[in-house]
Amino acid sequence: MTVALSARIGISRQRGFWLRCFLGCMLLAAVACGEVRAQQMDKDGPIRLTHVEGVVVNTRGTPAANVEVTLAQDDKVRASTHTDQSGKFRFGHVDGDYMFRVARTLNAPAAHAIVVRAELATYIERKKLYVVLGPGACADECSLIVTSKDEFEHAIRKNGGR
Repeated sequence: MTVALSARIGISRQRGFWLRCFLGCMLLAAVACGEVRAQQMDKDGPIRLTHVEGVVVNTRGTPAANVEVTLAQDDKVRASTHTDQSGKFRFGHVDGDYMFRVARTLNAPAAHAIVVRAELATYIERKKLYVVLGPGACADECSLIVTSKDEFEHAIRKNGGR
């Protein structure tokens, strides 16, 4: 449509500008909603990592020393280690789909599916596992396993720790 024809039928240039702005905002909102939905789905799905390392603490933030940490496939333990005095653990050279588990101690156990692959996205992020073990009488649903240090610290503060 030409400008002369647009002016003749009552459509101004400004309407086109505002229509483009509106459509651009709608596109941004759709992308943002998709990102939030993807993050929610990721939380329920397996955690993707390049290296399996992290820290285990109780709800007050006290390190859980000498706790068994395992990686299992098909209900068989494929790798096992223990946390050190500062609650840290690390598995060397593992690759595949695993069930990450922290054994029951005085605290509740913890478990979450993880995928360990040498992928560019996970390599750049270099995520660690942060585990907050729930009270001993609980099942593993009371424990928290995250890759966000902020979420980890928030959970400890919420429980009156550090």
